[in-house]
Amino acid sequence: MAASDAKLGKREDLSRVDLAVRGQVQGVGFRPFVFRIARQFHISGWVLNDFAGARIQAQGTLRQLSDFESALVHTLPSLAVIRGIDRRILPAVAERGFRIGRSVESVAQPSQADVAVDSASCADCVRELLDPEDRRFQYPLINCTQCGPRFSIIARTPYDRCNTSMASFRMCRRCRRDYQDPCDRRYHAQPIACHDCGPQIHLLNSTGEPSSGDPIVRARLMLRDGQILAIKGLGAFLLAVRADRGEAVQRLRELKHRRAKPLAVMVGSIEQARGIVRISARGQSLLHALQAPILLCDRLNNSAICAEVAPGNHLLGVMLPYTPLHHLLFATPDFPPLIMTSGNDSGEPLIIEDGRAVAELRRMCDGFLLHDRPILRGVDDSVLVDAGDDPPIMLRRARGYVPTPIVLPTRACADGIAIGSELKSAIACVRRGEAILSQHLGDLSQPDTFALLQHTVADFEQLFGVEPKWIAHDLHPGYLSAHVARSLASKRQLHLVPVQHHHAHAAAVLAEHGLSGPALAVVCDGTGYGTDGTIWGGELLLADLHGFRRLAHLARLRLPGGDASALDPRRSAAAVLHQALGEGFERSRAFKSLGFDDRDRQMLPQMIQNNVACVASSSAGRLFDAVAALTGVCRTNLFESQAPMALESAAHEFGPLPPVGRAMFVLRDDGAIDLSKLIHELLARQERGVCAQELAAFFHEEFAQAWAAVAARFALDHGVNLVALTGGVFCNARLTCRLTELLHDAKLKVLRHVQVPPNDGGLALGQAAVAAAKFQVERTGA
Repeated sequence: MAASDAKLGKREDLSRVDLAVRGQVQGVGFRPFVFRIARQFHISGWVLNDFAGARIQAQGTLRQLSDFESALVHTLPSLAVIRGIDRRILPAVAERGFRIGRSVESVAQPSQADVAVDSASCADCVRELLDPEDRRFQYPLINCTQCGPRFSIIARTPYDRCNTSMASFRMCRRCRRDYQDPCDRRYHAQPIACHDCGPQIHLLNSTGEPSSGDPIVRARLMLRDGQILAIKGLGAFLLAVRADRGEAVQRLRELKHRRAKPLAVMVGSIEQARGIVRISARGQSLLHALQAPILLCDRLNNSAICAEVAPGNHLLGVMLPYTPLHHLLFATPDFPPLIMTSGNDSGEPLIIEDGRAVAELRRMCDGFLLHDRPILRGVDDSVLVDAGDDPPIMLRRARGYVPTPIVLPTRACADGIAIGSELKSAIACVRRGEAILSQHLGDLSQPDTFALLQHTVADFEQLFGVEPKWIAHDLHPGYLSAHVARSLASKRQLHLVPVQHHHAHAAAVLAEHGLSGPALAVVCDGTGYGTDGTIWGGELLLADLHGFRRLAHLARLRLPGGDASALDPRRSAAAVLHQALGEGFERSRAFKSLGFDDRDRQMLPQMIQNNVACVASSSAGRLFDAVAALTGVCRTNLFESQAPMALESAAHEFGPLPPVGRAMFVLRDDGAIDLSKLIHELLARQERGVCAQELAAFFHEEFAQAWAAVAARFALDHGVNLVALTGGVFCNARLTCRLTELLHDAKLKVLRHVQVPPNDGGLALGQAAVAAAKFQVERTGA
């Protein structure tokens, strides 16, 4: 399609440039955007997609080309991202007009193009969806170049319809006209469809038989009645039920085997959201953004949301409709808020196939609301914490953020794979000095998740044209992820790069800020295999991408039964009491209050005192478990981090607490941070009748004060003023924001995670950054 004839001067006055554009430029309306600005500045030439991104040849006067290239960079469509442009000068040719060329595929070269993220419905599509005069009125899979599925439906690049799950749907005449018009916002929108030619929706009963009537109307009625629906979404099946009926939510919990873990709520508008949670200005912008994540916000009392949604938690996850189907469900007045949770058994991978959904979810739901568009890649909802005036904290990186690459500080490095960790598994592929993180996969203890990990490695290599020379993994010798890495390295002769867990955490936060270090890293999490063979988890490292020194750590606890302590916080509490009170701790009122049965009351003190079947650990996560148990806030972990979350909620209920003003820790000569003074004071206050909420607030404050003081001391000793906060404990917004404040008061610069989670979901980025730095050194001899 040619633009109007360019206003050209003499041939000798013209210049021609070839622009190879890298970035998120396929499937986001980039080519029609280039077409429009070429016409605006009277440029001749062409634009097309190729294996590396987009290719432009533009011809005009020097002034025209300057204006064109400036507009190219500064007025991009909302989903487009340019990461680099390679520019060559060419001789001018005899040419009139500007055209959009056909995509060019390369058999000889692997794909280097970015793949766009799945994004929420844009305002234009929602307006058409709800407009009775529009031909796509109430079409539940409406989309354009600025919204809809991308990553979840693409089989390979370039991003053309034949390479997506829409290949089998033949466009009608009117959709074809929109698709071929460069001035239409649906120009080359690969999932383009309408009532006449696109995927359709169906409502099935719980046995998989079709239900009569309008599927949307019937689905609304079922949800209003408190029934559970399995809904096929953008990247997976979701289970939906009313969030304002306790018995309905409890039924869902029982069927899904999710006894206590908080559930997320979808509401129809930001006004409804403000009626159930307190949202910051940043948070409101996030909810309205094309990423449309689940946002954890402070829960308001006396809202319509029943207690069973997030029992014992001050945070409530809220989201707005992000697909056309969601918008249609909420299109009627006073439609109730809905639980929207992943349609799978607790801990299992996402379900994306219709047949599997009907077979496995029929026992969990009363019906299925399906569409015909196949999902090729499961993608969960992303989850962030609204931290008020501070930047939000990402807990899960998935829809809307994956597969956006992160530029590594080390650009000249060999391609490779980082395999991630056991919990919150996610991998990363490295190509051209960028790390492409996968979506959240799950926990590798589940056999299906283990298989999914292996499939995702192969999928990402093919999709992004990665030719790995190395594979990085966690140092722990028993991790299944490490087993996968060793197996792949052996079969394919890849270099194996083991990376210590907490070094990977530190490298992740450095890498996403484009830094190589050095920095002090406060790394607080539940568990990680240390270089000394013990379990680490409360560490101060002096780290860069090439290595680290362990400067300080929480004093090691003797955790009876090892992993059993992660499930039973009372065991961690017993270990803390032994550390603080010494021999005879079992006679203390605090130990007796933990409620052990007769057997454990006799056995656990002997195990700890004799160091039998105990694991030495400096874990900050287990310390939070212990304090939750000692204060009576939470004494069991029915899901990961339940006790620390309950402790944060108790502290939130009390509010801010001023510091005591005296040191509640001792930094020993061996680098151990001994918090026995803090535990003694906590128990003394408890004896005086101080409530659990104030004790929780007190612990948070003093824990932050201790780390701030230790970091400030070592920053002075080593001449480093950069402190990175990372590890799963920093999913705690109260702790993260308070420690950041204290470090700023000490005139230290603080790095926090922005693009990836501080928990193990971001670990693959750190592994990738460490391995990339290693291979740059080996190749250049630097």
